[in-house]
Amino acid sequence: MTFASLGLCEPILRGVRAVGYEKPTDIQAQAIPKILRGEDLIGLGQTGSGKTAAFGLPMLHMLTGGEPGLRGLIVVPTRELCVQVAENLRQYAAFAGLHVCTAFGGVDMSIQESAFKRGVDVVVACPGRLIDHLERRNLSLEKVQMVVLDEADRMLDMGFMPQIRRIFVRLPQERQNLLFSATMPKEVEGLVNDFLPHAERVQIGTRSQAAKTITHRFAAVSVTDKASVLERLLENEPGKVLVFVNKKIGCEKLGNMLKRDGLPADAIHGDKGAEQRHVVLQAFTRGKVRFLVATDVAARGIDVDDIDLVINYDFPLGLEDYIHRTGRTGRAGRKGRAISLVAPSEKRMFTAVHSHLKGEQPQEGAFPSFRGGYSSGRSSGSGGGRGRSGGKSSGGKSSSGGSRGGSRGRTRHAAD
Repeated sequence: MTFASLGLCEPILRGVRAVGYEKPTDIQAQAIPKILRGEDLIGLGQTGSGKTAAFGLPMLHMLTGGEPGLRGLIVVPTRELCVQVAENLRQYAAFAGLHVCTAFGGVDMSIQESAFKRGVDVVVACPGRLIDHLERRNLSLEKVQMVVLDEADRMLDMGFMPQIRRIFVRLPQERQNLLFSATMPKEVEGLVNDFLPHAERVQIGTRSQAAKTITHRFAAVSVTDKASVLERLLENEPGKVLVFVNKKIGCEKLGNMLKRDGLPADAIHGDKGAEQRHVVLQAFTRGKVRFLVATDVAARGIDVDDIDLVINYDFPLGLEDYIHRTGRTGRAGRKGRAISLVAPSEKRMFTAVHSHLKGEQPQEGAFPSFRGGYSSGRSSGSGGGRGRSGGKSSGGKSSSGGSRGGSRGRTRHAAD
């Protein structure tokens, strides 16, 4: 199957060829024809499965050659995702004469307003800043033909439902509605049905399924040993690594600690300004920074295909977060690795995730002993991950990247 066989117009096909896409992914092959027929759609696919092109290409096709003006709206949960989606759409639309603009917080509204005045066909926006522009009448949604909720599960989970409703009441009754996400928790499904009660559904893989290209390993580590174990892993890692933490303050402290110890590292989180976050992301994309410490929200817009390893420094608070985090590696058919450092207090969530990956019911006895420095296990997913244990020794650090002290402990590997 080719993109041309999906029915896309030549200007969009030129953009597709320019970015190097050769054939559609599964979700693109299934979703694009349905969208081109004008159907409402819910698209569920793993991170890295090509969801942006799955809704972006048919949207741009349908807008090409039409009356100028804001006719396509894409709503996303974070600034980083907003920028990334807009950049992708601009590449696809390079030969179509369409203008793609962004609306997100953290920058002067007048800059975005000026861009709208120069011409806009598609807006990629975060809910709060979009409402600000609507209330100031910088934008009007009265001509919108297609609206997309991207990363919809996170949008609803982060409490954006009131803003989404305020946006939807300003949209025309006659419009096409699309919803795309990597995961769709059952508790969110009812909210989704409010927006798309009769939508077609395209689902690649099972609900909350991790990509089969990723090898998953787990390491039992005391809280006080986490930082030293992390440094040992990074010192022996030649590629790009994304390190996840649960809190913004811990994110900054850990990033600073790694930089002080001479590693090419930085941190990205919500307390950094939009420009700072953009600079950090660019450095990571280009390889100047190889180790990026991030929170879940800040990482939603990271669209880097060559991340070799994801490390859960803090174990995620839910299964959906684990799927999103580890989905940053093993993208576009590449093999990837995920290593999770699990403290005793995180055992319960580990048990649920570990059992899910193995396709079993949670078993309390599945967790390895904590007496060693760390233990690793592999899921049934494919991919040839490496569990590194070498590297020079240094004094242990606290998990927040604070004072040194404590022992590293003996390293022990154990297969599932």
